[in-house]
Amino acid sequence: MNDSTKGAFGTFDNELNLDGSERVSAQERHSEITEYLVGAGLAIATFLQGSFARKTMLKPLKDVDMVIRMHPRLEKILRSPGGPAHAMHLIRGIIAEKYPDALFDVKDAPAHALQVTFNDLDFTFDLVPALDADDGEIVYIADRDNDTWEWSNTRTLNRIISTRNQATGERFVHQIRMLKSYKKDHLLLDDTCGLLWEAFAYEAITGQLEHSEALAATLAHAAQAVTGAVFDPTGVDDLTSKWTTAERRAYATALATAAQRAAEARRLEEDGQHSAAIEIWHDLIGDPFPEAVAQSAAEALRALAAGSVTSTGRAITSPRGQQPARPARSWRTR
Repeated sequence: MNDSTKGAFGTFDNELNLDGSERVSAQERHSEITEYLVGAGLAIATFLQGSFARKTMLKPLKDVDMVIRMHPRLEKILRSPGGPAHAMHLIRGIIAEKYPDALFDVKDAPAHALQVTFNDLDFTFDLVPALDADDGEIVYIADRDNDTWEWSNTRTLNRIISTRNQATGERFVHQIRMLKSYKKDHLLLDDTCGLLWEAFAYEAITGQLEHSEALAATLAHAAQAVTGAVFDPTGVDDLTSKWTTAERRAYATALATAAQRAAEARRLEEDGQHSAAIEIWHDLIGDPFPEAVAQSAAEALRALAAGSVTSTGRAITSPRGQQPARPARSWRTR
C-alpha cells in the first residue's frame, strides 16, 4: 500500500507503461520493415510517428505509425494521378513477399496509411508513404482517398516533445500519459484528442516537476486554455478549431472542477495528509491510480474535532481541506 503521494504516482506511472515485450517487438519489426524496403530500393529511410514514437501512448499497444520516406527516383511517378495509392501498392508488394501471412487493410483502410496485420503481433502497423520536402524535417504524406500528398511536420513534433522530455528529467512523457489516462476515463473529455493533452502539458510543464504538481498545473492551465484556440506543440494547428461555444463552456467547467480538486490534493500533500491526497487523486483519475488507506472511525472522530473535510468526505487534521470540519459559530444576536 502506498503511504505517500509520490509513491502512489510512481505506482500509477508503472500501471500506464506499455508492455515491455510488445515495445521491443514493435521496434524490431520497425527495423525489419525498414531493412526490407530500403534493400528493395523503395525507400531511403523510415521513422516512427504518433504517440508510440513520442512515448506518450497508453497501453495496450494497438498500432504503430511508421512513415516510409520513398526513394527520390520514384517521386515523378508518385506525384502523378493515382500516385499515393500506387505508393501503398508498392509497399504492399514488398511486405507481402517478406511476410506471406500478413493481411492488409483488414480493420481499417486509412487514407494516409497501408494498415498491416501480422499474425505474430497483437497490434497493427500503419505504413505511411511520404515524399521528402526541401526543408529538413518536413515531409509530404500520401492521401489515397483524395489522391494528394499532404504537408506534415510530424518529425518536428517528435523533436519538440523529445526535447521537452529531456528538459524535465524525462518526466514529461510520463506525465502526458497520466493526463491521457485522466481524460480517457472522463465521460465528457474522452472525446478530445490525445495531442490536445500533449499541447496542454507542453504549455504548463516546462521544468522538472513532481507528477502531482505537473498534473495540477496542467489542469489549471487547460481550464483557461479551452476558452480559446489551442495549438499543437509545433504551433501550427488549432486543435480546437471545430469546437462549438457550448463545447468550450462544458470543457472549461469540467476542467475547472478538476483543477480545484487537484489543487486541494496538492495542499493536503504539502501538509503531509497523504492518504487524503491519494484519495482525491484516485477519485479524480480513476482505477489506474491507487486507492488510499481507509480511514477508521476513531481517526475520523479525532479529525472532526479540529481541521477540515476533503472533497471526498474524509475528515483530516489539516485545515486545508475543502471545508471546515465544524461550521463557524454565528455571532448574530437576536
